[in-house]
Amino acid sequence: METGMATDRGRCRELNEDSFGWKDNLFVLADGMGGHNAGEVASALAVEEILRIDPNQDEFIPSLRLFLNQANQVLLDYAEQHPECRGMGTTIALVKVETDKITVAHVGDSRVYLWRQAELTQLTRDHSVVEELVRVGGLTEEEAQNHPHRNLLTKALGTQGEVGVEINEVAVDQGDRVLLCTDGLTSMLGKEEINQILSANLSAQEIADTLVTEANQRGGADNITVIVIKI
Repeated sequence: METGMATDRGRCRELNEDSFGWKDNLFVLADGMGGHNAGEVASALAVEEILRIDPNQDEFIPSLRLFLNQANQVLLDYAEQHPECRGMGTTIALVKVETDKITVAHVGDSRVYLWRQAELTQLTRDHSVVEELVRVGGLTEEEAQNHPHRNLLTKALGTQGEVGVEINEVAVDQGDRVLLCTDGLTSMLGKEEINQILSANLSAQEIADTLVTEANQRGGADNITVIVIKI
């Protein structure tokens, strides 16, 4: 397994509210939201809490659900103690890598993709108002790309109640590549452009750096964070 990671605040943002981290074979990133730097706090707290999990335990998925709910409560408790952070939240996307499969989990609109033999497949479904409209036929994918409400989420950490996480296991083969990214990448680059970069004969770190550079060259309207994993 070879990995590459990169993050940038983007050309149009003063602060990077994304966070990312890893532990053994577990990789996670988060895109924070909220005023007064609260998004930065939310994403950092969530990543820190989730990485407390032992990724190699037998009952990983039930434990993951527990840790995500604990992370959610950490955010709520922090916001209660710090009024300037009330209303903060964050997305989460994570991948656990094993020999023949990956476990994928997400909340919000940070994404996970699988690249295999020059074909790119999105493994996550955005938890957003616009994605719901696409799903029921109210919008095309092209219309959704530039919709004014594309950043309105239907799920995030930092909200009351049970965390609506989606968790899936996906078979992988040697040579596959996995991409985790915040929407600062996907709002600037289309699927074919991302696929072209992932298909290049580059190291995982070079791919990660190129994705961030290209997103900035296309406008860099938001924070950009990527994790690239070569199986």
